[in-house]
Amino acid sequence: MNLFCQSVDFRTCPAAVREKLVLDSPRQEIFLQSCRQNPQISDALILNTCNRLEFYFCLVEDFDISAFIDDFISYNGWSEYKRTFQGLGAADHLFSVAAGVESQIIGENEIFSQLKSAYSFALHCNTIGFMFHRLLHSAFRLAKAVRTHTNINTGALSIAQAAVELAAVNFNIGKAKVLIIGSGSNAALVIKHLIRKNAEDITIVARNKDAAEKLLEKNCTGRFSPLNELKIHLPFADIVFAATTSQKPLVTAASLENRIKPLVLIDLSVPPNIEPKAEKMKNIKLFNIDSLNEIININNRKRRTGIPKAKMLIAEHLRTFAGWRENLKVPAQ
Repeated sequence: MNLFCQSVDFRTCPAAVREKLVLDSPRQEIFLQSCRQNPQISDALILNTCNRLEFYFCLVEDFDISAFIDDFISYNGWSEYKRTFQGLGAADHLFSVAAGVESQIIGENEIFSQLKSAYSFALHCNTIGFMFHRLLHSAFRLAKAVRTHTNINTGALSIAQAAVELAAVNFNIGKAKVLIIGSGSNAALVIKHLIRKNAEDITIVARNKDAAEKLLEKNCTGRFSPLNELKIHLPFADIVFAATTSQKPLVTAASLENRIKPLVLIDLSVPPNIEPKAEKMKNIKLFNIDSLNEIININNRKRRTGIPKAKMLIAEHLRTFAGWRENLKVPAQ
């Protein structure tokens, strides 16, 4: 049995390409069900975030798994950017991802919860066997150990916090009119960090009224407005955070024409929720996920001092997993 991983991430693949590789839950389920029906695959998992798309497999015997993935990915550019890991190299990569050393923001906590969600979804699709059960739980234990015994996530920024920090460079958040598009997990994180910056004027525009009102009730005394009223609120906003799963832009350049006062647009979504050509318009600054690199890199440098110890823990957990694997009479690859 052989472990196998193919991956694209922010290091090798620009956001414009990654947005074409987003797999929603129904597509992931279709793929995992096809894996379940393939006798050559015993375990399968997909990790898809705004910064990475990764396929993990345990193969009963070698076959052309790359072609199997390529047949599913509709975008031809996938092959140009993908990296491949096999055997214990795949386990090492997974452990590095779980530990946060492969993240755009070194030591971030979000990837840990995203990996747990990917594991739960694969369980739902019945593509987790004994090998991945052990592998993933080893990764979870490692992630906790790294965050407990190193400083890799000391003061670590999430994408949402980096976005708020970027907004704060351009506006006094305590006096700004803030518009948030979306009511999901990224929107929740944005609100949390806005409150820490003393934001007082927050409006959430979203499809899901219940989710938006729960966010407001939990975090602040802002306002909710339905998504179809977005254009009403845009002219009055100083800062806009877009954080939805929409497959097309919700804020168009046309909706921002004749802007008089400055506006900061921060798009946390992949694919983009804000039309990219808006950045060329007068009085408007537009930042996307790739634009957050400047703040992220500053904080990453501070946290890189924890990487050597994190890698020691990764190696230790990898040896433990490899020993367990050998005891099963599974040849190391």
